[in-house]
Amino acid sequence: MKMRKISLLPVLFVLFIISFNAMAACAPQVQTKLTAPPYDMLNAVLTPAKVTSFKNKLSAVKDQSTYHVLLNEAKATATTIANGRIVVTLPDGTVVVDTAKGTANTYDKFDAKIINENHNTRVSILAAQIYDCGIGLESKTSSTTGAKEVYLAKRLGAYLDSAGTVRLSHK
Repeated sequence: MKMRKISLLPVLFVLFIISFNAMAACAPQVQTKLTAPPYDMLNAVLTPAKVTSFKNKLSAVKDQSTYHVLLNEAKATATTIANGRIVVTLPDGTVVVDTAKGTANTYDKFDAKIINENHNTRVSILAAQIYDCGIGLESKTSSTTGAKEVYLAKRLGAYLDSAGTVRLSHK
């Protein structure tokens, strides 16, 4: 009986190390895809400094004037690439800003959670929240624009303690 318990210890240790390393990584192929078109262009826009700027502006949102500061940052970032779009969400997927929604972007509509449907199941946003690297990629037909879009999402803060996610896409 004692021999079995002792022999299980190395197996349990290996499983623990494997599961810990899996959490520390990105989704498969993310790092490779970030250096190739079209994701390289999106990644060049969402620099660490830009991500920090979004995090700080999102964390400061408390009324229409602070919301407007975040909205202006999103609009300016979206226009840096052709057919660019920015979506900023809270960690639970609540959409704070969606540059494709135009006049729907107000603090009151964000507070009422009616800018856009919850994005917590969007692959890129979910991956950015659950993988330790904080990055998610996706390519699909947008339910908002109806066009094929390529998405890059980055978590705004540390794993399990983020302000939300910023997602940049283009058609």
